[in-house]
Amino acid sequence: MYIQADTDVYCVIGNPVRHSLSPILHTFMFEYYGINAVYVAFEVQHIKEAIEGIKALGIKGANITVPFKNKAFELIDETDEDSSFLQSINTIKNINGKLYGYNTDFLGFKDMFMEYTKFYSEEDVVVVLGAGGVSVSVIYALYKLGIKRIFLLNRDITKAKNIQKKFNDKIEIEVGNLNDKEIINKADVIINCTSVGLKGNETPINTNWINESIVVDVIYFDTPLLKAAKQKGLTTINGMDMFIGQAYYAFKIWTGIDFSKEAAQNLLGDMEL
Repeated sequence: MYIQADTDVYCVIGNPVRHSLSPILHTFMFEYYGINAVYVAFEVQHIKEAIEGIKALGIKGANITVPFKNKAFELIDETDEDSSFLQSINTIKNINGKLYGYNTDFLGFKDMFMEYTKFYSEEDVVVVLGAGGVSVSVIYALYKLGIKRIFLLNRDITKAKNIQKKFNDKIEIEVGNLNDKEIINKADVIINCTSVGLKGNETPINTNWINESIVVDVIYFDTPLLKAAKQKGLTTINGMDMFIGQAYYAFKIWTGIDFSKEAAQNLLGDMEL
């Protein structure tokens, strides 16, 4: 596909962003569906100027990634109900200079969780690791799935309690620290929302404490946590399907098209991450 004067521009904005798979996936999908558009990555220092640039340059849509999701929420014109509760956006659509914000992160996780944990029951013990922005989206997805109670483990208990307070009337959250052996022992599902494992060989918890559990990591390759769980013969899920899911909903917001998740999986599955 040739870039022309009327080619629409989409982008991902973050810092760092050079590792992002979004340009590969969305560029592929634009070509796959014959859409005259390009998708590029912008690594920026100041999100306010970047948001203004979306309007000034007529960029049709954007994904927002770390560390700007919360700040971007404050800078756009309108948000939907979900992103208003989360106070975080990862997708922007530009309609005639008015910017609309959405959060598709929780939708991507929700679809992935439903697909791989079809036999989940209300009695199962769900443990979420970490108390950052990803954790909030994941807990919101669990709430939307009808889960009534979770355990939230984090190094900084104050941060975990802030999330507990945020979800006070939606889902029961019991707070603990990452060294809580008893909770990890009895977990049926463990979801890692920390960045531990992105680099190096660290794990967020002592993997010797994991028993019969499904282990999920939002990082989109097999982390040391997942590798340790696999060695125990446990079911593991990395974050690739969550990534594809959030991209699927962003693409639909921009174009109205339900892209092929199978094509996305084939594309990204062939890559060395």
